Amino acid sequence: MRGELPGKQVEEKKKVNTEVHLFDENDLLYDKKHTCPVCNRDFMTKTLKTGKAKAVGMDIDMRQRYANIDPIKYRIIECPVCGYADMDTTFENVGRKERSALREKCIKLYNSVPVTEGAREYDIAYRYYKSAIRCDLIRGAKSGKRAYTALYTAWLLRGWREMLTEMGEEIHEADPMNEAEERKLLKYVYRNFKEAEIHEEFPINGLSEEVFDIVMAAIAYKLDIKNEAGQYVLRAIHAKTLKGVLRNHAENLMDMIKNSEK
Repeated sequence: MRGELPGKQVEEKKKVNTEVHLFDENDLLYDKKHTCPVCNRDFMTKTLKTGKAKAVGMDIDMRQRYANIDPIKYRIIECPVCGYADMDTTFENVGRKERSALREKCIKLYNSVPVTEGAREYDIAYRYYKSAIRCDLIRGAKSGKRAYTALYTAWLLRGWREMLTEMGEEIHEADPMNEAEERKLLKYVYRNFKEAEIHEEFPINGLSEEVFDIVMAAIAYKLDIKNEAGQYVLRAIHAKTLKGVLRNHAENLMDMIKNSEK
């Protein structure tokens, strides 16, 4: 063989790397300090590092999918002292009347659970989302905000179900992440977003009118409300500001709705 020393007949065995590099979700997280706007106590939560989630696609209702972590698990911040919980983007936005209502009722309903120091499991994340939904009701949050929290809760259940399915687990009727539970949440989302569309101005909880229409079209499609699904997606496509990936997404959704009506 070329490069072999003269007279050397014994092949040198290649070293095989037998080390197994296990993915650790904690490597993508860091501890972030928060001050609860309801009870004024400081606490720490696990937060996803910027740019660490690897996007691999998007569901028809705009839920982003990632290869290495589900960021939705970390979107809710819950105070471990009083139980106040909300989305990370609005956690600090508590009005005076809301604070009073939350102080009066939230602590009474709060069941203290030990705070997990490591990566957040789906069952813990689901409990946080249920706390956020409860707090939305206690504080008298607008319909758009209630819908937004519930939408992310539905997405969480979908991610949870997908993870278990990939592991070969069977989803049972009594399991909290089953499709029926997600459908109930989507019905709640749709009803509250419809109410918000009438009484609130865009952007509704951060959703532009075009994105709102795509989300509503997709949810209506999932709920078999095909007529309204078509109306929403057409309104999105007719918007001059809808461009690029969102326009392609809306056009694909329109094709799905048309094909389902045949």
